[in-house]
Parts: sequence; structure tokens; C-alpha cells
Amino acid sequence: MSEPTPRFGASMDIRFAEDIGAFAEFLTELGLDHVELRAGYLDAREDGPAPEILRDVARTYDLTYSVHAPHIDVAPGNINDQLRSAVVDATTEALDFAAAIDAVGVVVHGGSVRTRYPERVHAYVRERAVETIRACARHAADVDVPLCLENQRTRREKRRFTATPERLASFLEAVDVGPAALRITLDVGHAKASGIDYDRFVDRFGDRIHLVHLHDNDGETDAHDPLPSFRAVGESIGAPYNILEMKSLADIERCVQAGSH
Repeated sequence: MSEPTPRFGASMDIRFAEDIGAFAEFLTELGLDHVELRAGYLDAREDGPAPEILRDVARTYDLTYSVHAPHIDVAPGNINDQLRSAVVDATTEALDFAAAIDAVGVVVHGGSVRTRYPERVHAYVRERAVETIRACARHAADVDVPLCLENQRTRREKRRFTATPERLASFLEAVDVGPAALRITLDVGHAKASGIDYDRFVDRFGDRIHLVHLHDNDGETDAHDPLPSFRAVGESIGAPYNILEMKSLADIERCVQAGSH
């Protein structure tokens, strides 16, 4: 049996005024067939769509969905356990939402610790982040929606636990939840801004890469610029779902049109 054709789509940003129906129509006119919804961004909208509306939009436009769990001001390794528990609650809520709309995965960040803190704090924060992701991944198994841990870009002032292939592999090993429930989101822009060839993640994790975030930058800043070669990049990675992460609808359109020439 042949593998399903990879899907390409885009993330719906908080800066976009369109509702989900209009965004779906915009994408399908460009030949795209996947939408990533950001749970934290939907919280800021008064017209947040109900699951039945999202399922209807998906049927109408032949779309699939992924969901990005809340990530702004979210710290999976928070040393305050009440705040860390809130991260678990927010992420499991995103997983429940994803299950209700038949989404194919939920993107999550692994967390970080400030480099200026002593090593004992580094170890403690990472341990707490591992506990958070483990709890969320077990819930992902319960609702049958994979949790997809994303590689974040390196930062001088922070040690991010999933920024390199080695750190990501070590983090996954510590979480110790199988690939059916815990997979990977490969962000090629984050890899480039970290000075890492994204092929290193592909070589290390292969089929465990379930979602791909596609955008470009100058190799230093996380600019989320258009990536005209997005289809070739996505096809070289081989993941089933590929998502443009642009800052404007015009950038998505520019990216697709440039890539078609």
C-alpha cells in the first residue's frame, strides 16, 4: 500500500483577521489543505469556533487540522508546582480540543531554564519539564492524538531542552513515552536560526517526525520569513503534515506563488 500524499498548509496566526472558514477558503485557493490552530491564540478571539463548526469546515474544504498548545508565557519546567500544573491542564485541554475536531497532532514546547542559574537549578527545571511532558503524553495516548514535541531555537540567555538533536533525544528518553503518543514537530526555521542543518533532526528521528513547521530566516533571528522551497523541503523530510508559519496572509501567498515558479 502506498503512503498517503503529504499535506501542506499554514498556521492561523493571531494577526489574521479572518475567521476559520475564510482562512480555509484562502488556503484551498492556494492549493493547501491543512490548518494549524493555536490554542492560545484562539483564547484571545471572541469568536472562537466550536468543534462542530471546525469539523464542518474540514469536511467542506477537505482539510486536516493540527493544534499548537499554548506557549506564550508557558513554562513546562516551572519550579512553582501550581503554575507547572496549570501548564499540564492547558496542554491536556488542547489535546481534548484536538480530539474533538479530529486533529492529527498537538504541538508542544519542552521548556527552558536561564543559563545564569546554577547547574542544580538547570537539573531541577529540566526534571519538572520532563514530568510535564510525560503527563501530557500519557493524556495524548488516552485521547489518541499524538503530542508533538518541537525543537526550539537556541538562545544565549536560555538553555532550551529540545534545541539540538542531542538535547531532544535525551529529553525524549527521559520522558519515556513511546512514539505512538509522543512524536516530533521539526521546525526548520528554528534549526536554521540555531545554526543546525535540519537534516540532522531527520537523520536522528526519521519517521517520528509527524509535523513540520516551514519558514525561513537569516540564520540568526527567528524571522518567520517566506520559504519558497517549502514543498521541496517538506518532501525531503517526509513527514505527513507540513505547515507554513508566516506572519501575514500576504507572506503565505508570496511563499506559495514563489514556490510555483
